[in-house]
Amino acid sequence: MESKWNKFLPKKNQLWILLLVGVLLMVIALPTKNATNQSIAVERETQKNEGTELEVRLAKLLENMQNVGRVQVMITEQRNGEIEGIVILAEGGENAVIVRQVTEVVQALFAIDAHKIKVIGSNLKQEGEIQ
Repeated sequence: MESKWNKFLPKKNQLWILLLVGVLLMVIALPTKNATNQSIAVERETQKNEGTELEVRLAKLLENMQNVGRVQVMITEQRNGEIEGIVILAEGGENAVIVRQVTEVVQALFAIDAHKIKVIGSNLKQEGEIQ
């Protein structure tokens, strides 16, 4: 009787192989939450760096405009990358003509409405300058 059933039962080595394959499949099927979080973090860091690059480029451009002086720029974006608003601190920001010119430049560059742009006068100091 025993020999009849032995034909159908897997051998000891085959059992180990089946067990290892099963464990391997379970490990592969487990969600890798850490990898997903890392890719999201890398994407956010990339977006953050791009935003900073835009801010720096815009600041350099505006500082080269006549009567604007030193500027600081902050750009806020929605999750999909669309610009929500831009705030510009500028030494010439008290002058209405300068504010209008800066606003028009920003509108042309970013194709956003004027109400999303705020230009504010500032007393920015040169680095190393005593306040």
